[in-house]
Amino acid sequence: MTLESMESEFNQNMGTSKNAVSSPNISDGDDVLSLQSSVDSTSNDNEVVPLHSLTSSISVDSSSLVYRAQSIASSFASSISRIGALHRAITSNVQEVVSDIHDDNLVNAEREEEERKTRLGREMTNLGLDQAIRIATYRSENPEKYDKMMQLKGKEGEEQLERVVTGVSKGAKLPPPDKGYAWVMSLVGFLLLLTTWGANGSYGVYLSYWMNNNIFPGAGAKDYALIGSMVLCLSQSLSPLAQILSAILGIKPVMIVGLILYFVGYFVASYTHELWQLYLTQGFVLGLGFALIFNPMNTLMPEWFDKKRGISSGITVSASGVGGVMFSLASQSLIDQTDDFRWSLKMIGIICLVLQIVIVVLTKPRIPKSRLKSINEIRTRASVMFNFKILKLWYIHSITMWFLLVLGCYIISLFSLSSYCTFVGFSQKVGSDMTAVFNGCQAIGRLIIGLSSDYTGRVNLALVLNVVMFVLIFAMWTNSFSYTCILFYAILSGLTFGSASTLNQPILADQVSPELFPSAWSFENFFMGIWALVVEVIALGLRDQGQKRPFIRAQICAGFFSLGGFFFLLPIRELKIKLFLKKQLALTKKQLDDPDSTLDTEMRTLLEKRKARYSRMLASGVKQYCKRLVYPIRV
Repeated sequence: MTLESMESEFNQNMGTSKNAVSSPNISDGDDVLSLQSSVDSTSNDNEVVPLHSLTSSISVDSSSLVYRAQSIASSFASSISRIGALHRAITSNVQEVVSDIHDDNLVNAEREEEERKTRLGREMTNLGLDQAIRIATYRSENPEKYDKMMQLKGKEGEEQLERVVTGVSKGAKLPPPDKGYAWVMSLVGFLLLLTTWGANGSYGVYLSYWMNNNIFPGAGAKDYALIGSMVLCLSQSLSPLAQILSAILGIKPVMIVGLILYFVGYFVASYTHELWQLYLTQGFVLGLGFALIFNPMNTLMPEWFDKKRGISSGITVSASGVGGVMFSLASQSLIDQTDDFRWSLKMIGIICLVLQIVIVVLTKPRIPKSRLKSINEIRTRASVMFNFKILKLWYIHSITMWFLLVLGCYIISLFSLSSYCTFVGFSQKVGSDMTAVFNGCQAIGRLIIGLSSDYTGRVNLALVLNVVMFVLIFAMWTNSFSYTCILFYAILSGLTFGSASTLNQPILADQVSPELFPSAWSFENFFMGIWALVVEVIALGLRDQGQKRPFIRAQICAGFFSLGGFFFLLPIRELKIKLFLKKQLALTKKQLDDPDSTLDTEMRTLLEKRKARYSRMLASGVKQYCKRLVYPIRV
C-alpha cells in the first residue's frame, strides 16, 4: 500500500468518526484547551484535520508546556533562594542579639562583682534598715564628711564606712557575721515571723467561721474584715514610730511591751461578746503589739549576715508560711472540737507568748545600740525617718503603688480562700485546709523567690510573677469549682503571691540612696497600712450573695490589682535599663578615647560595637522604648 492510499484511508476514517479527535488526551492548560476547541469545531463541521497539522499543533503545545514547567521551576528555585536568604538573615540577627545580650550580662555581672569586692559595695548592695538609718543620720549631721566618705575608695573608704555603719571606734571587735550567734539570730527571726505574720495567716479561718455562724448579731462581712485589716494597718503604719521608740527606750523594753499587748489582744478577744470589744482587742491591741515586737527586731537581722544574708533571709521569711499552716490547722481543729472560736484564740495567744519570750531573751544586737537622749537627737532621727523630700521622687511612688496593688491581691486571696471554699459547697475544714496549703506554699515560694532574684534580677522576677498572678486568678480561681482545681490554685498562688513582701525592700533599697532609704521605707509602710485597712473591706463589699457567683467581682478586682502592679513597675525597669546603658556608654567612650590605652584590634572592635549598640538602645522613640522594656538583662 502506497503512502497516498494510507493517507486517503485515514482521512476517510476521520470523516466518518466525528468524535475521534474531539477530546485529545492531552493535559490541561490554556493552549491545550484552545487546541481541543479547534479540533472539536473542525469535527463538528465535518472537516478533515490533516495528520501533519495535528502533530504540528501537539508539538507546539508540548514546547509551551516545557517552557511553563521551566518557568515554574525557576520561580520555585528563586523562592527557595529568597527563603534561604531570609532564614540566614534571621539566624544571623538572632545570633547577634543573643551575643549582645550575653555581652551585656557579662558586663553587668563584672560591674556588680567589682562593687561587691569592697565592704562599701556590699553595704550598698545589701542595705539593712538599721545601717541605712545610721548612714542617713551621719549625713544629716556631717554632710561634707559624708560626701567625702562616699568618694573614697579602697581601705580608707571601708574604714570610714565601718565606723559610720557600726557606730564603734576603729579597731573595735564585733562578733563575726555569717557564723556563730548569727544562726541563733536567724532562728530568732524565724520564730518572730512564725508568731506574727504566720499567726495572722490564720485569720481567714475566723473570718469564715464568723460569717457563717452569726456569732456577733448584726455584724456583717465588712465588720469582720475590718478587724483583720486593723492588724495589718497598725503593724505597718506604726513601723517608723516603733523604730524611734526602740532608739529612745532600747530594743528589748519595746519588744516586751509588744509581746504583752500581743498576748492580751488574742487572750482577751476570746472573752468578747460584742463587736466593739473584738475591734478593741483582736483589732487595735493586737495590731499595736504586732508593730512593737516585730519592727524593732526585724532591723537587727541584716547586721548579723554579710555573704550569707540571702540564705538567712530565705529561711526567716519562710516562717510566715509555716506559721500560717500550723495556726490555720490548729485553729480549725479546735473550732471543730469545741464548736466555738474562743479556745482557739486562747491557744494562739499562749503559744505566741511563750515563743516571744524566747525571742526577747535570745535577741542580741551585733552592733552596740546607743539610745537617743536629747531632744536634738530625737529630732534628727525623726527627720531621717520622715524626710518629705522623698515625696518628690516619682519612682518611689511607682514602687509604692506596685507594692500596694500586689499586696491587695495577696490579701484578697488569703482572706477569701476559706470563704470561697464554703461557697462552692465544701466544709469549713476544707476551707481551712486550703488556707493552710496556701500558707505552706508561701514558705517554699518566698524562699525560692528570694534566692532566684539574685540571678534573674529583682525587677525582672517581680514583673514575671505579676503576670503569673494575673493568669492564675482569671484562668484558675474564677473557674475553680472542684476540690482538685481549688487545691492546685492554692498551691500555685501560694508559691507566687508572696512576691511583693519578699522583693519590696530589696527593690526599694536598689533604687534609692542609703540616706533616703529610711524615709522611703517609712513612707511606703504608712501608705501600706492605710491600704491594708480598706482593701479587704473593698473586696467583701464587692461580694454579692444574691448573685450566682458572689466572688466574681472580688476575683476580677484581685486580678486587675496584679495587672496594675505590673504597669506601675514597668517604668522602674525602663529607668534601671537606661541607667545601665548610660553608665556603660560613658565607660566605653572613656576606654576608646583614653590616649594611654593599649587596646588591640579585637578589643577596640568590641568596644566600638558596644558603643554603637548602647547609643542605638538609648535613642528616643517608641520602637527603642519597647526594645528596652523587653531587653533580657538582669535588673
